[in-house]
Amino acid sequence: MSLLFERKLMQGWFRAFDQKPNTTFAHVHQTHSVKVLDAQTPELSSQEADGIVGHARETLAIKTADCMPVAIEGTQGQALLHAGWRGLAGGILITSEVQKIKPTEAFIGPCIRACCFEVTGEFGSHFPHGEVIKRTDGTLRFDLVAEAHRQLKSQFPTIKVSDSGVCTCCNTKYPSYRRDKTPQRIWNLYVPLAQ
Repeated sequence: MSLLFERKLMQGWFRAFDQKPNTTFAHVHQTHSVKVLDAQTPELSSQEADGIVGHARETLAIKTADCMPVAIEGTQGQALLHAGWRGLAGGILITSEVQKIKPTEAFIGPCIRACCFEVTGEFGSHFPHGEVIKRTDGTLRFDLVAEAHRQLKSQFPTIKVSDSGVCTCCNTKYPSYRRDKTPQRIWNLYVPLAQ
């Protein structure tokens, strides 16, 4: 198991691993939804959801292979979200569960970037406020990270948003489903400083 990426946030650490870490954490059965559950939900690991809210005690985990892992810290807790384009279009970053933690900071981990996220002409209909980018070769791209920034700032005007700057499709040290259909996943953890 290797640590692929690490960033210290205000209340905890965001860490990305190439395999499942040998530690205790809260996780869910991910389904590309907008459902967010509390880390104390009974039998959490068998529950279908794509986000977890913790309260300074729990280490949270989300798996990705190009989708955005988004860690959100607030005055009332923390959240770790799996935000693919479907979840982003559905508003997973601004659900009522996320709003309850009163977000102050968000961090977007390694994910596919506009350089590699090719889309069709119809894709823009999912994001009426976003922009599909037409490249000189005629292909179309979409910037999921920019859309995440826009949604977070729109809902939480004072939130500080930062990101890793890493494209999982370009950087071959990261598993990328878009690049090579790998079954391998990145294990993204949010570890509170109290731990």
